[in-house]
Amino acid sequence: MNCESRILPLQRQYEICDAVRLERLNTVLPAAMEKAGIDMWLILSGEYNEDPIFYTLVPQIIPNASRMTCIAFAREADGTLGRYSINKPNRELNRFFTQLPYSNDGQWDEIAAFVREKAPRRIGVNISDCCAIGAGLSKALYDELCAHLGEYADRLVSADALSVLWLEQRTDAEMAMYPAVYDVTTEVMSRAFSREVLTPGVTTTDELEWWCAQRFAEKGLPLCFRPTINFQREGCGNTMMTGVVRCGDLLHYDAGIQYLGLCTDLQRLAYVCRPGEADAPQGIRRGFEQGHTFARLAAQEFIAGRTGNEIFHAAKAAAQKAGIEAMLYTHPIGLHCHAAGPTIGLYDKQESIPLRGERVLHPHTAYALEFNVTEAVPEWGGQKVVFYLEETVLFCENGKVQYLDDQWNRLILIGAPDRKV
Repeated sequence: MNCESRILPLQRQYEICDAVRLERLNTVLPAAMEKAGIDMWLILSGEYNEDPIFYTLVPQIIPNASRMTCIAFAREADGTLGRYSINKPNRELNRFFTQLPYSNDGQWDEIAAFVREKAPRRIGVNISDCCAIGAGLSKALYDELCAHLGEYADRLVSADALSVLWLEQRTDAEMAMYPAVYDVTTEVMSRAFSREVLTPGVTTTDELEWWCAQRFAEKGLPLCFRPTINFQREGCGNTMMTGVVRCGDLLHYDAGIQYLGLCTDLQRLAYVCRPGEADAPQGIRRGFEQGHTFARLAAQEFIAGRTGNEIFHAAKAAAQKAGIEAMLYTHPIGLHCHAAGPTIGLYDKQESIPLRGERVLHPHTAYALEFNVTEAVPEWGGQKVVFYLEETVLFCENGKVQYLDDQWNRLILIGAPDRKV
């Protein structure tokens, strides 16, 4: 599926999202249910209190559940996967799901009758103590479901493993689309880190952040989080300073958006040149290059079948061997920014992570390769500078890590003004 880097008309965006979603329902979900050993998956959502997974299953145009929406998947006797909705009729839902009988006062009885008809051995519901995205079933709906299922309530199991398999897997179409989705984030960043927008000695980090947020809003792109811009400065130990940007500052940008159903998350660095400077000081340049050396070392430890914890410790050991002071806190990304899948370290916990860190790396997934390295900069009197970096990457079927931007390892240089600031 080709996807232009420009922002597509809304109708075309929805058409692409729906085509990808249907492909996922037809290919990813049946395999995930079989691997997880789930015969039936029930997703129950109250209006304005939707299960997060609800939005990954329905047509893009649907803004919320209607009253109580029940979506059900059942493995049929012939080996196929049936898709059903047991709720107030909705013409958009009916494009994806078979509408089953519904009445205002009898919805729970109709859900129970459906379960008895299919007689599943294991019924997955979205309860989890490990993955927040997979824990979207409210207690009230869970209690109501148990009350109506009778003896089948004993067959309810956590769909945690199924949720992760469903959410983390990227199709070929999604993998092909991702670079164009990523371009949108880097385009705004490139403009923000230029003299078109930034005037040293005048422009503040707060102004840059709101400028980026406004550009994304104008493009109709939801934010994964508020764009963050800060800097490090010679003679100042704070590694995330805010305020007026000056020449000689090392700027740090962190932003992520959602487009065509996929999320991005990136961090980039830029040096604001002093008058007469054509490049950053060599110490800044060296620290930046050390960061990308560590990125390559970490990427080499991405091996299918390894746990997030195993990847984390192997990458840290490689950094230590190379004499690089590094922190690693990489997370899955895809349909959500901090998505389902193996966690590879945390910013505030450089150690094995229980549960989430024990999940296994699978091909055809995506990650925000996020980390930092610390390096002394001689030109700044030996000051320790932290180089914060992050790139959205694909972990491909061939076991290789693919970067989405061929400029990912370029230090951005913001030209010096005509006058000294």
